[in-house]
Amino acid sequence: MNTFDTVMDRIKNLQLFEVMVDVPEGFQFYGAVPFDMSITGGKAFVKVIAVDLKEAVDRVNEYFSGPKEEEL
Repeated sequence: MNTFDTVMDRIKNLQLFEVMVDVPEGFQFYGAVPFDMSITGGKAFVKVIAVDLKEAVDRVNEYFSGPKEEEL
């Protein structure tokens, strides 16, 4: 399958997921927030567009783990 077909298949399979995570103590926002998100009582409810739930959870966990060295 060529690159175009691979990208189109991925786009066709995107879904909206809502992921709930605990907000880490001392968490600070950095840069633009890439999600539609609300935080209530130490829990973040994050809407993520992804291919599957695992990808959605991974993206949210990566965001809440803080900026990478090159992003500082």
